[in-house]
Amino acid sequence: MATTMMKTLMAFLALFALLAASMTFFFVFNNNDDTTSPPPTATTTQRTTTMRNTQERVDCFPDARSSAVTLTRELCEQRGCEFDKQSMTDNDGSHACFYRHEGGIRYSVSSKQNTEGGFRVHLRASGPSPFGGDFKKPVLDVRMLSNNLIRFTFDDMYANPPRFRVPLETNLPTGGAGDLLYEFKITDESRLAFVITRKATGTVIFDTGPGGLVLSDQFLQLTIRLPSSDLYGLGEHSHPTFRRDFSTPHSWPAFARDQPPGGDNNLYGVHPFYTCVEDSHGNTHGVFLLNSNAQEYALSPGPMLTWRTIGGVLDFYVFLGPSPENVVQQYTQMIGRPVMPPYWSLGFQLCRYGYDNLSNLQRAVTETRNYSIPHDVQYADIDHMDERMDFTINPNNFSGLSEYFDELRGAGMRTIIILDPALISNVSGYEPYLATKRVSGNIKWPDNFNVPPSSADDDGSMFGFVWPQGKAVFPDFFKYATQQVWKELIVSHRAKLAFDGLWIDMNEPANFGTNEERPWNWPEDDKPYWSLHCGNNTLDDPPYRPLAAYIHDWPDSRKALSDKTVCMNGVQGDRGQYRHYDVHSLYGWSQTAPTQRAVRAATGERGMVISRSTYPGSGKHGGHWLGDNNSLWSHLRDSIVGMLDFNLFGIPYIGADICGFFQDTTRELCLRWMQLGAFYPFSRNHNGYGSREQHPGAFDDEFGRMSREIMETRYWLLPYLYTLFHQAHTQGDTVVRPLHHEFSRDTRTYGIDRQFLWGPALLISPIVEEGQTELEYYLPEGRWYDFFTDEVTTGPVEKTVSVNMTSKPDLHLRGGHIIVLQRPANNTHFSRQNALTVRVMLNATGSEGKAEGSLFWDDGVSIDTYENGDYLLVRYFANNNKLTTTVSHSRIGLHTAADLRYEIVIVHGVTSSTDVTVKNVVGKTVASSSQFDEKQQKLEVAVDLPVLESFTLSWN
Repeated sequence: MATTMMKTLMAFLALFALLAASMTFFFVFNNNDDTTSPPPTATTTQRTTTMRNTQERVDCFPDARSSAVTLTRELCEQRGCEFDKQSMTDNDGSHACFYRHEGGIRYSVSSKQNTEGGFRVHLRASGPSPFGGDFKKPVLDVRMLSNNLIRFTFDDMYANPPRFRVPLETNLPTGGAGDLLYEFKITDESRLAFVITRKATGTVIFDTGPGGLVLSDQFLQLTIRLPSSDLYGLGEHSHPTFRRDFSTPHSWPAFARDQPPGGDNNLYGVHPFYTCVEDSHGNTHGVFLLNSNAQEYALSPGPMLTWRTIGGVLDFYVFLGPSPENVVQQYTQMIGRPVMPPYWSLGFQLCRYGYDNLSNLQRAVTETRNYSIPHDVQYADIDHMDERMDFTINPNNFSGLSEYFDELRGAGMRTIIILDPALISNVSGYEPYLATKRVSGNIKWPDNFNVPPSSADDDGSMFGFVWPQGKAVFPDFFKYATQQVWKELIVSHRAKLAFDGLWIDMNEPANFGTNEERPWNWPEDDKPYWSLHCGNNTLDDPPYRPLAAYIHDWPDSRKALSDKTVCMNGVQGDRGQYRHYDVHSLYGWSQTAPTQRAVRAATGERGMVISRSTYPGSGKHGGHWLGDNNSLWSHLRDSIVGMLDFNLFGIPYIGADICGFFQDTTRELCLRWMQLGAFYPFSRNHNGYGSREQHPGAFDDEFGRMSREIMETRYWLLPYLYTLFHQAHTQGDTVVRPLHHEFSRDTRTYGIDRQFLWGPALLISPIVEEGQTELEYYLPEGRWYDFFTDEVTTGPVEKTVSVNMTSKPDLHLRGGHIIVLQRPANNTHFSRQNALTVRVMLNATGSEGKAEGSLFWDDGVSIDTYENGDYLLVRYFANNNKLTTTVSHSRIGLHTAADLRYEIVIVHGVTSSTDVTVKNVVGKTVASSSQFDEKQQKLEVAVDLPVLESFTLSWN
């Protein structure tokens, strides 16, 4: 009887467990719906089973934009799509060929199963995809990673070998999902469609209802309907506005390329991440597609976004925020927090390609110094090398460079040199080439491939041609041995030429003359000509020819994906597991971390790496500049957009070439660019070969004076900027911040991109137009204090002020915040020794006024000071007529902050003051003197207090 009862009990428990599992799937997958999904509501049916209008068509022939294609009904129907001739006229042909809603390629749900932290949906394809190579067993995997992060992936279970996945080390939550901020729901099983909804508002933030899903070997596509057109990010491109434009259909390519900014071109890096403000309450989400193949982003009215890529998997991550800053914090938590730059790298930097000799470089430094313009970092570009070869010094034109760099560094400055990846192969005894060859460390041709004549080294390495006059090989940084050789070369070279950081250029990787008769810099009389040719194959010329290829077509030349780079069938990785086709856009990313490790090994300090090509996660190891821009007013303005973009992308150490790289600048343009560039996190004046000199000492006395004044303003603010970088490094905050990140409920801020913030407290309104006589800007809600005049303005308000050629940008400090400033000097080695000023901006007058802020301080150069606890952190809080400073952490080198002192405290928003008292950490009153300006509501108190100790300051 006991046995019978036990069997009955066991059967009951098994049934209970089965029901529990079913209920878990029941609620996770379809909320309150049956797992087989009942017929959709009338509204859902209307949205998912009919073609709503031409704006919601999914383009089936985006490559009709190519000059090599003439779209016809026959071509359209060959892809299984529908043709509307009328749209050829009405809509410029952009959506004249579109995916059928009935028939054509579609995916239906065949079965579902629960998985750890989510579920898997098995899909059944009906109809062939437009480009063949259909997924054999398509699946959709959904995982609730945390309450604010959901991941879903389209993959092919039967792919052999498995489909390529980006080898990005991610930091994903492991503690469970908890109370979800979102709901995932399949809305159509017969033609797969799903939505992600924000529970708190009911807003659908991700909706695949428009259709157009395609899953095939070399063409993957997903179209989504967006909750609003307030979308930011997606890069790297030049675009005139920070907020993306959905007014007309437009596509942007993404594939790393040696391409100067301008037009719609794909530039140096790839960042498939965006943020979207959903509503007027500022609720914001972000979306990241973890894919590194050539891809494109198609924006169209609706608003809708179509993602296309030609390889890998569709691996999406949706971050729920809900604030814009929260989204960036969550994104950088996953891909890696931004690097903490050394303090000196926040100073002004000077560079030129085309100094040509040491004397010209020295003259640029001297003329800058003659105007007492702060100057921290001096560069040497490729013209300092012997025949443009890495790890060499030109023995004629730059003899004495090492000694001069030592002289600069002895005076408190720092130096950075450039390195390109390509290594020349035909110079006898050239160690960098020999060293990488010894470890089989370069990109290679695949086995059993008919290599074009004279295009392979004897170890199978792929030849190319870049700056040095000879065939070159390309180090493969996916190989551990290559990384070690790279480090050894850098460490060895520093023994010959002292540098504190490295600037890695041309790392898309760039190659000259691919598939052409000869590279542009191949000597015309050196015959026979040679260049790298990749041949006809489905990697360099895939079935779907992406925008990243055809956007670069010439009237008489059809460009392959390998244009300006190496061949897509190149083999990479320790086991040869990667095709260059898949990892091309990861080349700069794969080089940055090994270079950072090498700089630190060579210098024993934090150092800095600036990379031209970037990918998500690059900011963990280095910074970026916006590339080889032009001396144009439009490029000056575009740099603000680029700077904001890269703060979203987790690379806040960002800036543009001040005054422009190509073409001759003008005095007015260069002056306004110096004023704007003083507020780039990475502030460098850089010039191209053959252009007029543009260092700030190259013009006239007034130009030199104004450059000095704006750079001194920057140096006053460096303690605040350094603290912002600490917050980016530890919390994932943006450093340069769009206004809507702080005022997300103010819809007027959503489209502002000619103003920007440093953190939450400093608003910069630069002069960015030629001949500008009026500066218009917006001050959002709150109290704003003019940085220069202390005048207070209460927002929200639109302001217009007169400006002339001697005007500075308008700077405003925001009420409710406290920042620390430091008296400037000729470089940060000396400015860091000066006394500090605390500026308190109360958010209201009288005793109701409050403000808060912080200061992060360390030795400015050591590695991982925060992680090792070797830093000082001071917090400031003002309330009820009293400022309290609290040293919340203090473990710092004896000489780093022991002599650092406060000299002035300025409190803005004080209406009256008759009694000022300053007390030290033990409560003892200390000497001070004060001045009160009733008209400006400003209290200024002179003190002499150590930064290492807390104190209080009170006023009546």
